[in-house]
Amino acid sequence: MSDALLYEVQGLSKTVRSAVEQLTILKRIDFSLRPGESAAIIGASGSGKSTLLHILGTLDQPTGGKVLFLGKDLSRMNQSEKDCLRNLSIGFVFQFHHLLPEFTTLENVALPGLIAGRSHGWSRREASDALEMVGLGDRKHHRVTTLSGGERQRAAIARALLLKPRVLLADEPTGNLDEEAGSSVKQILMHLNQTLGTSLVVVTHNRDLALAMRHQYELRGGELFSL
Repeated sequence: MSDALLYEVQGLSKTVRSAVEQLTILKRIDFSLRPGESAAIIGASGSGKSTLLHILGTLDQPTGGKVLFLGKDLSRMNQSEKDCLRNLSIGFVFQFHHLLPEFTTLENVALPGLIAGRSHGWSRREASDALEMVGLGDRKHHRVTTLSGGERQRAAIARALLLKPRVLLADEPTGNLDEEAGSSVKQILMHLNQTLGTSLVVVTHNRDLALAMRHQYELRGGELFSL
């Protein structure tokens, strides 16, 4: 075990039981990531990519093995500790942005700060800065329903970055975007990694995005292979 590792995954397995069978999704996966590094995980639909990402983000539990985050075993954390870890140290970007349509872009991005107990003023200031970082400073007072698909995904990235997490976990962040919008999201992710040192773990079918990461992995038959 190394204190220098952000993630250290040891023999990770995930099985799901139904009334008639047991389905193995992940098999004995070993994986590590140092602070500031980036990794892409590719694989066919249904290969377990999202399941692995959710386990890394404490949204799901493995049935075997260990996941260490900065040397701490996630399985030994209680629910409150996991909630705190997710809110302060792990940012999430999903294929579907999950922005709240009744709020403005700024209000959406400020929400993690309010949930974490930060003041309204602090949350709005940080949200404004995050939106400037992703090129949406002029759209912060617009309702998210008026934003394009690419703008909504950039707003989702700004929201994920509000509390300056150690790592950003992104599940198909360009999956619903056209080529131009997808390229813009890729550039933002790489800027965050290379300039701010935010670690990245990205699940993607986008070859250009995958090749931009420092490490590339493929999930096949429940096993993780380095490319």
